[in-house]
Parts: sequence; structure tokens; C-alpha cells
Amino acid sequence: MIACRTASVFAMGALLVAGAIGACREPATPEIPPLTTATPDAALLPAVVVAQAVDGEAGAGAPARSILAEVGASPVRAFFFDTPAKLEGGQCQRVLVAVVKGPVTAMGETLASGDVLAVSNALGIEVTGTGTVLRASIELPNCAVLSALPATKAVVRGAAAPKLEWARGTMSAHLDVSASPKAPSPSPELYLGRLEGTAPVAEHDHPTSWEVLATLEASGSVVVDGLEVRLAARQIVMVPPGTKHAWRPDPGSKLVAIQMYAPPGPELRFGALAASDKAAVKDAGARDGR
Repeated sequence: MIACRTASVFAMGALLVAGAIGACREPATPEIPPLTTATPDAALLPAVVVAQAVDGEAGAGAPARSILAEVGASPVRAFFFDTPAKLEGGQCQRVLVAVVKGPVTAMGETLASGDVLAVSNALGIEVTGTGTVLRASIELPNCAVLSALPATKAVVRGAAAPKLEWARGTMSAHLDVSASPKAPSPSPELYLGRLEGTAPVAEHDHPTSWEVLATLEASGSVVVDGLEVRLAARQIVMVPPGTKHAWRPDPGSKLVAIQMYAPPGPELRFGALAASDKAAVKDAGARDGR
């Protein structure tokens, strides 16, 4: 379903708007539009699809421009930053600083690639070193600022995160910031993990959760509510609850991304997929007499 209104979301200026309207005449081989890095006129925003393009600015820590949906903004704000940078925080706000490339230092903690710093009620987070981080934030529920709230922090080490594999080992997820039997999650409102693999992801939805996918490496097309767009590194896609979406990688390419769910829950399917995959491999081995 690529309606005229959704086709024009990527139009910048009168010439491109005209081109987008022309695309609604169903050309024989329609081109797949890329995610744009500019903020379009609000009137051109799609009603359902959310695509946020980011390209953090080194040093200054300024977030890139973004595209948001008219259906209501995602509860998650996510941007890439090259360090050193000072990241915005706030009272009644939880901020996750996921290290893409390290080491970096923040709030007295030395963080390596894959580590996550979960911070609550901090007005600002100074990140030093030469690396790259993803800042993701969400408002704390039932939080009223009657007086200054103390800042808290927790570190999740990427090396200790559970790893699940499925699709014959072609897909995997590190469950970095998630609930576990051993310890409560430092971010019960927002799941964050690392997703990696070469397999396509069939169309599906999450009835009650937003999905936010921040790509570290990507070459392919993401389809959200029927709208297909090209996806590359350092881009962010936000998918509203109940919205059909799928991933179609280019042949020979690999997806490496930080994946988030608000509220958590959809990541539980990774355990079921891994268990099913192991059972299928075991059954295949038994049939082959291994």
C-alpha cells in the first residue's frame, strides 16, 4: 500500500513533490525511495509509517533531524552521537547510552563496545573518548517532579548478555537490557538489544509495543505498512504498535542493529525461535543418522 500521500513523504521542494505525485501513476518499475535526512513539511508526513534518519555530528553532540508520524510520536527518542559529546538527560527520564564503538567514559564508568549505561534523572551525561554511542530515552511512568530527584545509574556489560541464535545460525540477538531471572532490568520500560544476521524477516507486527531499529550496518529495504524504503547504516526506523513491517536484505549483506521495544515483550519470541531452531536441527540430525 503505497498511496499518493505516502509516496510524497520523501519529496523535498516543489520539483520533488511533483515527481512524487507523478509516481502515483504506477510506473512500470517504481524506484524504492531512500530514507531522507531532511525534515519534510508536516503535511507530507505519512499517517502510519515512521522513518527517522540520523547522522550524528561529531564532537558537538547535536542530534540529527528526524521525521515523525502524525499518529503520535514514539515514546522513544533515539539518536547516534560521535564522542566526545554531552548528551541531554532530564528529570523523570531514563536514558540508555549504548556503546557502538568504544571505549568511552561516562559518569565515571569505562564502557566498551556492546556495553550499555542506564541513567535516570540525570540532567546531562558527559561522554568522553573517541567512539560512537546511541542515546535512547523514555519517560519514567508515574513520575512527578516535586523536588530534584537523585540521578541513578547502572551498567550492563555486553560481554555478559545472553545470546540467542535462530534461522540455522543466520540470525542472532544479544539481550542486553532485558528482564532476567537473575536481576531486574535497569530499564523495565524499554528493551534494548543487539540484532545481527543475514536472513530476511517476514512481515509481522507487535500489537502493543513500538519497535525502534537503529542500524549500525544495513543494506536492503524495510517495509512498514506497505511502504518500502532503502535502509543503510546510522539510520533509525520507528514502527508503531500493530503496524505490519518486514526486512528484505540485499543478497550477501548483513544487518547489524540496536533493537528496542517499548514496552518490552516482543523480544521473548527470540527464545522461542532459538528453541525451535535447535529442535529442528536435532530432528534433522536424527533423520540423517548423526
